Amino acid sequence: MFSFLKKTVRKNAPRDEAAALYGAIVAQARTPALYLDGGVPDTENGRLEAILLHVYLVVERLSQDPDRHGMLQQALFDHLMEDLETNLREMSYGDSGVRVRVQKVIEGFYGRAAAYRQGLAMPPGLATNEDPLAAPLRRNLYRRASPTDATVASFCAYLRCQAAHLAALDDDALATGKVSFKASDLGP
Repeated sequence: MFSFLKKTVRKNAPRDEAAALYGAIVAQARTPALYLDGGVPDTENGRLEAILLHVYLVVERLSQDPDRHGMLQQALFDHLMEDLETNLREMSYGDSGVRVRVQKVIEGFYGRAAAYRQGLAMPPGLATNEDPLAAPLRRNLYRRASPTDATVASFCAYLRCQAAHLAALDDDALATGKVSFKASDLGP
């Protein structure tokens, strides 16, 4: 399913569409409410995790029709990797540092995607009182932060809301790079 993670340049790749998707993802990942109300750490890692989380949501939506959106999925991931490489170089990482960091992001994306997919598949409060998304969010998004349980629960609800919104988006719009995120309240 994650064959798109292998970086390849394909002829006729939907680069413009992927760039439009990525622009919308980054804009959503930079929404101040994520940091102010959602408790996402406003750090290099926190911002990267917010982007990866929103890339995951869009990739999951695109994977609903891999025959139609497979190349767009690949182009979106390629765009993410190019942006990451550019940002790392601007932060004065050398070639070997960039390669190591990008490889870690790729490897980490697999684990995050599996954990988020599993968490989204389970209804909140089924096995425990805590949403199944809470543990992967604490481990990845909040890493060294200590958000309140209410903040994490609010962010879990935000993710579920975004996943449902993306699932309902029109396939034709997605194919042209048009994606929107649902406005939602992240307050505890």
